[in-house]
Amino acid sequence: MTIRLTSADMRALFPRAPQDILDAFVAKQDAVLTPNGINHTRQRLKYFFSNIEHESGGFTIPNLTENINYTAERMAAVWPNRFASADAVRAKYGTAPGWQKVAFDSIYGGRMGNLPGTSDGSTYIGRGGPQWTGRGGYAECEQRTGLPTVAQPTTISRHDKQPEVCAAFWSWKNLNAKADVGDFVGAVKLWNGGTNGLADRRHLMDGNDPIIERMKNADTMEVIVNNLPGDPPTPEPPQEAIDEATKKERSLRKAAGGAGAGGGLNEGAKTTGTVAPDKAPVSSHVAYAVIGVAVVIAIVATVLIVRKKAAVVANWK
Repeated sequence: MTIRLTSADMRALFPRAPQDILDAFVAKQDAVLTPNGINHTRQRLKYFFSNIEHESGGFTIPNLTENINYTAERMAAVWPNRFASADAVRAKYGTAPGWQKVAFDSIYGGRMGNLPGTSDGSTYIGRGGPQWTGRGGYAECEQRTGLPTVAQPTTISRHDKQPEVCAAFWSWKNLNAKADVGDFVGAVKLWNGGTNGLADRRHLMDGNDPIIERMKNADTMEVIVNNLPGDPPTPEPPQEAIDEATKKERSLRKAAGGAGAGGGLNEGAKTTGTVAPDKAPVSSHVAYAVIGVAVVIAIVATVLIVRKKAAVVANWK
């Protein structure tokens, strides 16, 4: 089952957005959102749309492009670790027209795939619904969408391509896993590297909640199987969704099992006298401590796996 988007629903979610953007989401939902799993559950849609709404002002920021015409005061507030005050910003970059471009090239140069000593910082600024940023991000978007976003950065802001642009960002950050276990803070951190705007994102999600809850399920299994790549959505969470959500915990449990086994083998070797002559055995106290810690870690990891699995099942609706 998938969650169907209608024109009325999209208008309710984004009351001030250009109509052609909303039309694109409705028209491309099966071709773009479904293969990326975004409309498989309401929980994923809530996370998806609330963050996009925050980043792009509900698709209303001019040209869907970040405005870099900061004041010195704004720049000092955004980067307090770099600038002690607005005067410090002015002292570094001056006040001549275009100083903001110089500042962005300096601040973002050599980061996020931007080449140092170039105009990449002011060229690959936030664009599109997700606000893709940095040459590296644009290259990732190009790889995932096929759009020429590195050579033509404004392509990311095209209204008719917002479904592809937004879905590519979501998939790149692997946000299905965060939505499935209800980790909104974790999703926001993956989205922008911190928790900027967390309160507003939550507020927007709360406002969208009744709209998304009333969206109807639709059986698109035949359409997906016949026309689209990947596995079709299912009424119950597929094993791969659970595996993805618990990947870190399963890796931790496996590592703990290996450490515990190593401690046990050490004790067994000492007991049977099979320790290699050139290797001194680890003391029993240390070996037992390693085994004990490994057991605790394995238990904690198992508990977290069970909880996350339950969360995925609960959110799969």
